[in-house]
Amino acid sequence: MYGSGILLISTMSQSPPIDQRIVDEYFNLASRRSTRDVGWLFGMIATYGINPESLENFEWGPDGTLILENKKRPIRPLHPQWVLLFSLDKKRPHKMWSRISPLSLDLYRLIAHQEISVNITDLTLAYSIRKQCYRPIKQQMPSAFPALVCAGIS
Repeated sequence: MYGSGILLISTMSQSPPIDQRIVDEYFNLASRRSTRDVGWLFGMIATYGINPESLENFEWGPDGTLILENKKRPIRPLHPQWVLLFSLDKKRPHKMWSRISPLSLDLYRLIAHQEISVNITDLTLAYSIRKQCYRPIKQQMPSAFPALVCAGIS
């Protein structure tokens, strides 16, 4: 039970949402005055793949990264363009530190009332899956023929 009698079941709906669905949900939330701040939280979860509770005390790092107290390394956005597209660093709600819990509650309420079709579990799972797909491949390039290796010729 999570405040106001809302029972939260953290299960994935069907399959991880595609990027366009996430972007559409964000702009649906951000376009309404009553859910603009919840849209910001939704965008942060989608972009950084972290639960709302983790955003309690974060700082912005270089290149749109997030610095969390309990993490050794900054968290990079999966899609750096989403930081700009969603204006996450500029639209941060005022007095955010005291508002993260109420914003989380509002987000959970919208999910429970099916005003948002993408839940938090879907967002974090989509981030994890895509992070594996987008991970850079580390290869040792032989110094004699770097152009051949880059072209896939060996």
